[in-house]
Amino acid sequence: MFFNMALYISLIIFGVGMIYKICGWFWKNVGVGQTGIQAPRRLVSASKSFVSMLFSPKILTLLNTFLIDVLLQRRILKDREDRTVWFMHLCIFAGFIFLLLFHTLDGIITIRLFPEYQPTLNPFIFLRNFFGFLLIVGLVLAILRRTIFQKANVKKGLMGFNVIILMLLVVGSGFLLEATKISSYSIYQTMVEDYAGFEEQSELEALEAFWVSNFGVISTKARGPFSEDVLVEGRSVHEDNCAACHSRPQWAFVSYSLSRAASPWALGIDKSEIHTLLWYIHFLICFFGLVCFPFSRLFHIFATPISVMVAQLTKPGTENPANIATRQAIEVDGCKHGGACHMRCPVRQMRQQRMEWTTQFSPALEYVDEINWKDLGNRQFE
Repeated sequence: MFFNMALYISLIIFGVGMIYKICGWFWKNVGVGQTGIQAPRRLVSASKSFVSMLFSPKILTLLNTFLIDVLLQRRILKDREDRTVWFMHLCIFAGFIFLLLFHTLDGIITIRLFPEYQPTLNPFIFLRNFFGFLLIVGLVLAILRRTIFQKANVKKGLMGFNVIILMLLVVGSGFLLEATKISSYSIYQTMVEDYAGFEEQSELEALEAFWVSNFGVISTKARGPFSEDVLVEGRSVHEDNCAACHSRPQWAFVSYSLSRAASPWALGIDKSEIHTLLWYIHFLICFFGLVCFPFSRLFHIFATPISVMVAQLTKPGTENPANIATRQAIEVDGCKHGGACHMRCPVRQMRQQRMEWTTQFSPALEYVDEINWKDLGNRQFE
């Protein structure tokens, strides 16, 4: 009851927030362009432009921009000297999008694309761990960049750091949840009781031995090493009853490693039902992130790709004033002060002007640096 209520409340807040933010693109006035254009006119103009784009060669430009500039983050790779920044963004974006579409929404998207989908089958368990690991790598790089490597060049803000910590908590709790489920004997017993189609005690013992040896289950009764005959029988029982839904958990390389590290305490963890607690923690953090998405920096994951694609579809001097006002409002929500989204970004232009100024005056600055100011001061009194 509590879980369902929390889910529905978070979905309602998320939906209302997204509607509010998107509607704001059509009534907010941003920048130095024409102001006072009514929201209905801006909405109609944007709709006409979108429909005309669908039936013109611009659709190819849009697809190319989505693949190259959005998915592969080409703008950041092209405009930044430090490729670590591009790698950081790519890890965060790819990890977040994959986990959102194919894990969070697996019941809506993944099952329709792959009818035989089970979250415990390979390659899904491997891909889930791989992209979760990518996301953690990107978030750790973001923290190091903010605190150690380039902290003078990174725009500070508590909101941005809180978003990083929130995403780390989501992924970290997910890995811990999967790790405790891998070694849990109670979960194994529930699976056998619900799905196994046999009752022979020898088959039960053989299957348990096989799962202890190959699937990382920590049993309260079975201890290895086991005889080869028992393992062969256990493999046969597993293939008849379990293999259709369970691949070896070693493919979940992050979660399996955590389960092995915690194996000395696995029975106590299982007895305390820590996996149930982690399940609630993981989903409640996800619900909280869902609520925060429209009102935090997480929103730029949605707004920035739209800003990039809209900018690539328009040419300076030919754009409708109503569309200019809308585009500028979208850019505000998508801007993280990087200057790498598109060529007409004001942050990008300011950065280029600063670099040109530095290049122009660098000889004079170098000369000034070479002056011995102490000697110069003494000469004034000679």
